[in-house]
Amino acid sequence: MNNILLEKHVNTNGSSNIELKKIFQKNQIIEYLYRIGPTSNPEIARYTKMSSPTITKLLQELIDLDIVMDMGIGESIGGRKPNLFGINPNARYVIGIDIDCRMVKLGIFNLANDAVSEIITYFGNVKNKNEMFIELFSQLDKLLATANLDPEKFLGIGVSIPGLINSKTGQTYLDLRIDNQTLPEVFQEKYHLPTVIDSDSRVMAIGEQAFGFAKNKKDVLCLNICDGVGLGMILNGIVYRGKSGLAGEFGHINVVKDGNLCTCGKYGCLETVASGGALIEQAQQGIKKGQESIIKEMVKGNLDDIHVADIIEAVNTGDVFAIEIINKLGHFLGEALASLVHIFNPEMIIVGGKVALAGDYLINPIHNTLNKYTISHIKKDTELVTSFLQDKVKLLGSVAMVMNQVFDESVEEMKFL
Repeated sequence: MNNILLEKHVNTNGSSNIELKKIFQKNQIIEYLYRIGPTSNPEIARYTKMSSPTITKLLQELIDLDIVMDMGIGESIGGRKPNLFGINPNARYVIGIDIDCRMVKLGIFNLANDAVSEIITYFGNVKNKNEMFIELFSQLDKLLATANLDPEKFLGIGVSIPGLINSKTGQTYLDLRIDNQTLPEVFQEKYHLPTVIDSDSRVMAIGEQAFGFAKNKKDVLCLNICDGVGLGMILNGIVYRGKSGLAGEFGHINVVKDGNLCTCGKYGCLETVASGGALIEQAQQGIKKGQESIIKEMVKGNLDDIHVADIIEAVNTGDVFAIEIINKLGHFLGEALASLVHIFNPEMIIVGGKVALAGDYLINPIHNTLNKYTISHIKKDTELVTSFLQDKVKLLGSVAMVMNQVFDESVEEMKFL
């Protein structure tokens, strides 16, 4: 793969060291322009601590490589109008893939983080790995063929996937290995691109940090409520992974003594009472016991066809039963979150995932329960919001995950220059 990637060789040759220094300096400029947007030579100098003549020379070299563009004269903020420089959005591309328990999304994004392809969305069951990956590779092959972009311009592939994921090794604990290879190994072998993989809840946190409410914040908890319940933690500005890369299994803390059996094999986990799966089960049981609800009409009496989206739609139309089970779910979440507020003192809790589309019907009971169970002096500093990125957050997070690796000096195989 020759997309002008940096080869990090330690070299005693003087001229080679000078070239490596230039590459490092160019990477600094590229990262700044990618993250900040079009800006001037003096602003780049303040960030990089390089001299203005050095920056002028490096910018021209990057313009010659078609990576940076001269954007012309910008608005004056006092004094002479600055000349602005920005990233060429189509200098490089990233493939983003969001694998949910029941849905797969994939697309190709440029350096403006805009989709330059169709966003393909289709149903796929992660529990049937062979069938799912055959379809995924077929869809990705079709996407790449239709987009018809220069393969040399691709930086890498980012994959968000549910379950226990060791992001350091690419090992999953859902037995998602193909021919005894990890998923990153499979993608790299098939598409000849560096591939990074992480759990959907951490990818949510990465997406919120790059593009959402967590941008420029230090301590944020990102609650991902889909079929299960996951937690992405941003602590002191860094996405926290833990010793084995497995942190954030919030859904498996015990909240109900002698409760229902969880998918993890334990009893009484939060996931058994406060997840999308639990919500569906409560809707089915309630309607079977005679609860009146438009949900029954929506699925034409077939309760096995109830999905989270049906319950959310019922909630938003004012269905009393649907509102009651969402309220109950929010109460359990609030009780569990109260402990995290006391431990981490976060500045924000972002609630995302399918169930978060219930909006205030979910947020209000969480908020009320937090008020009941948390110390007010700690709680008052914590803002509770739903993600405005909604169902796009993990796809965008998979793109941000690749770009974070691109600019990480410790990662040798995924570089911009």
